[in-house]
Amino acid sequence: MGIDKLCINYAACPEMGIGNDIVAECMRQYPDRVVGICYINYYEGGAEVQLAELKRCFDELGFQGIKVINVNETYPQARKYFELDDPLQPTWEFAQERGASILCHGVVNYEIAQRYPGANYIVAHGSAVPEFCIKLGELPNTYWDMSATSMVAGSLELLCEKVGPERILYGSDMPASDAGQRLGVVMASHIAEDDKEMILGQNMQKLIDNLT
Repeated sequence: MGIDKLCINYAACPEMGIGNDIVAECMRQYPDRVVGICYINYYEGGAEVQLAELKRCFDELGFQGIKVINVNETYPQARKYFELDDPLQPTWEFAQERGASILCHGVVNYEIAQRYPGANYIVAHGSAVPEFCIKLGELPNTYWDMSATSMVAGSLELLCEKVGPERILYGSDMPASDAGQRLGVVMASHIAEDDKEMILGQNMQKLIDNLT
């Protein structure tokens, strides 16, 4: 299908170290094709555990992004303002310092993205909830991937109009979805060809290049 590079994470593995090691092995086997995204599980410990895994993945293994996921309702994502005991605060601060991008599966809101402007927040499956994205889009460090299986016709065009194609990222949702079907959504959309090229790779490359 002409996909040159894959940004992958292994958030399906509850032990983040094991999951990240599997991704690192893929990077070793295909160094020109695979970009590692470090999975952080905030249930596995506090600040020291998170920071140790982030530094291991970025500084030793060469990862170039972060993935966090909410697996139940214990993460206080619905709070309007977060207390100092935010369980992912160490990860947000690390991303802020490094200029890293974080693929957020249900754990980002306006307050978090505003509090850490040096980090970039990617809303996983964001194309399925355009109203939320348009509000969040007031902040320049927010992005959306379009891997939502429930994405309805016109969602991509709406997001391009409201927040700009430079902040939308192709997402395959593999292996839960099909990369070709996701590609077809972009290719069949009623947007400019230059915008399609940004969504299909250029935007993500700029986020990776932003790392310090």
